[in-house]
Amino acid sequence: MKVDLLLKGGHVIDRDQEINEMADVAVKDGRIWDVSSKLSVEAKETIDAEGCIVSPGLIDNHLHMYADATDAGIDANIGLLPNGVTTGVEGGSPGVANYEQYRKTVINQSRVRIKCYISAASTGMITRKYPENFNPDYFERERICALFKKYPDELKGLKIRFSKPIIGELGMRPLEEVVKLADEIGCHVTVHITNPAEDVGEIARRLRPGDILCHIYQGKGDTILDENDRVKPLVREARERGVFMDACNGAFNFSIDVAKKAIADGFYPDIISTDYNTMTMYHHPVISLPYLMSKYLAFGMKVEDVFAACTSTPARAIGMSGEIGTLHPGAPADIAVFRLEERNVLFYDCHENTMEGRQILVPQMTVKDGCIMFRQVTFNKEL
Repeated sequence: MKVDLLLKGGHVIDRDQEINEMADVAVKDGRIWDVSSKLSVEAKETIDAEGCIVSPGLIDNHLHMYADATDAGIDANIGLLPNGVTTGVEGGSPGVANYEQYRKTVINQSRVRIKCYISAASTGMITRKYPENFNPDYFERERICALFKKYPDELKGLKIRFSKPIIGELGMRPLEEVVKLADEIGCHVTVHITNPAEDVGEIARRLRPGDILCHIYQGKGDTILDENDRVKPLVREARERGVFMDACNGAFNFSIDVAKKAIADGFYPDIISTDYNTMTMYHHPVISLPYLMSKYLAFGMKVEDVFAACTSTPARAIGMSGEIGTLHPGAPADIAVFRLEERNVLFYDCHENTMEGRQILVPQMTVKDGCIMFRQVTFNKEL
């Protein structure tokens, strides 16, 4: 047996298989062939991963990839592959009115795997100046249901931005109607809660297992914290019944102060994502998913938990456990290699606050479906 690619001697972290040890990873025909500390196999190409972390390809669970058609969309291939990200989950840029065009120009042109939450508002997030219309009277329910039936493998849920400037005086009705529509479709909902239109605890109370509370550490208006700087009981209860908590950073959706207080109360994120868009790709306060992962190391998360928040947990959130976010034999060979370097790092939020870190994850190689898609120039040792 001769495999196509062999990564030798790396520290393999794969929460899906509970692997956290030194091991080799072998790839054949675009799929994981084996992961073991005792591999003895010939390979067409063997790479020395000693001193590196080897993980499943990362999943960025919330970003905006509708490039050239919206104000905020980025090119997924440029923004994700150099950062070890092999799957991107669209965070509501298209709606039912433009999804067909989105899949033709974005999904079908991408080397990155793309899955989607579409906006419940028909036009999606076309321009920052004119936000989506989430008045339920204008939801195109039949058309949305038909789209989910047509593309069940691509569409993972509905998105609503539940912010005061967007929701206005509509109260809870838009959220309740989106959840009701999701029940009819059989999908999940992700809810943007920056500067929320209602109490965050009440928002969380309306969510179901598998739904996502997005931007959990945002600091504008009502937050996940109560008057005593403890995480609100209704938010904790939502997590306990299976609602995912996504840190989703973004340009304006993260407060160091809120995060510190929540984490001091034991409330780490389930998912770490970027909210990548034209303002944040390679710019502060986001820069990249590995940069944000490094921030949570500075907050005290264990390295294996940080990787789980960008691999196995988001895979579960979009119903793809065992398919992506894993190095299980037979799964697509999506692999990311990093060096965890000791150096001083400064992290920012949108309120001009900073915090210091002592470690940074530096991408070394990205493999997608068995093909090397990115390689750091200094990562050049071959055996």
